[in-house]
Amino acid sequence: MKSIAYKSLALATVLVAAASCSDNLEYVDVTPSAVTAFYEPADGKTVKLVPSASASLFFEWEAAHVADGSVPQYELAFYKTDDTTNPIYKVTSDNTGAKPTATVSHKSLTKVMAAAGVGMGDTGTIKWGVISYSGANKTQSTVLHELTMTRFIGFDEVPNQLFLTGAASENGENLADALAFMKPDAESFEIFTRLKANQPFIFVADKEDAANTSYSVKGDSFVEGTEGGTTVAADGIYRISLDFSTASAKIRKIEGVFMRFTDFNFGSAPSALGDGNCAFEYEYQGNGVYSKEATIVTKDTGWSWDPYESRYNIYMVYEGGAEACWAPTNTGLDSKPNMPLDINSDYWSMQEFPQKVGYKWKLSSSCYNVPIIATVYFNGEYGTFKHFTQVK
Repeated sequence: MKSIAYKSLALATVLVAAASCSDNLEYVDVTPSAVTAFYEPADGKTVKLVPSASASLFFEWEAAHVADGSVPQYELAFYKTDDTTNPIYKVTSDNTGAKPTATVSHKSLTKVMAAAGVGMGDTGTIKWGVISYSGANKTQSTVLHELTMTRFIGFDEVPNQLFLTGAASENGENLADALAFMKPDAESFEIFTRLKANQPFIFVADKEDAANTSYSVKGDSFVEGTEGGTTVAADGIYRISLDFSTASAKIRKIEGVFMRFTDFNFGSAPSALGDGNCAFEYEYQGNGVYSKEATIVTKDTGWSWDPYESRYNIYMVYEGGAEACWAPTNTGLDSKPNMPLDINSDYWSMQEFPQKVGYKWKLSSSCYNVPIIATVYFNGEYGTFKHFTQVK
């Protein structure tokens, strides 16, 4: 009897386990529901994009549902108006895909418009929707909203570095010798360099491969690609300024750079471009460097606090007469340096002003009546624009 009872119990256990397995193997559809309701932005909204790093657009939609109660993931998807099947751009929603919202920067949105074939500064319309995911299953929105956006005139991607090359440049067409631009801020580049007339030059982000990312000037702006390069009409020293946030380009011919005393007239100018306060004109050496060997003779001012004028800055004249003045980054500077002073000192750093100003360095007393070498570095050799004066 015990044997029969044990066998009956074992059979009952197997039947219960089998029933349990049957319940566990029951198919549950984990395909997420399609998102059909959108809250932000409104359908047909118009947005003018701006190049600010902080500018963004907020997207929000209803949450999708999954039958097993799991939490779906989302991607915001953008489409051309004539092709709502293949997304041209996708963005993972907030909280690494878990939230039914997305905060998308204007710089990302200009990439969307570029992918839709809309040029810089132009306006176009795209459609947007949401793709919901649950494991390997995904569902695309059955409803899409329209969004009209105007691209800003500027690049959404700024290279980390930029170089000048081409037949017009100081170092010619060899990419390995391309001259580096300075990067004064996150979206701008500048270079001071000699250019040959009627010869092409381009800007490249990769010294190993010019075809990788290159740019050339087109009017007052610049575009991606070489398009035959850019030229200037006359040989000379030029300042090239590029702003990627607005795709704007300035190419200015420099006619002269001078050491200029702020309140002392030497009686005659070293050239027609300077004035009587200019002690001498620097000479261009190459790679953005100006230098001059000179002797500054003392002239008695009659001032007890400074028997001869020592206050100076650096004066620049462009073609056509426009001017700039380079003076200390510390505009309150009012002391003479203890010479010799290392060039890496912040004392020698300089910033630009759009006209003659009274901000000044003071020439060391040891630099008068003896040969000196005065140098200006309009390049990145010392990390920022600098000048330097030393006794020969």
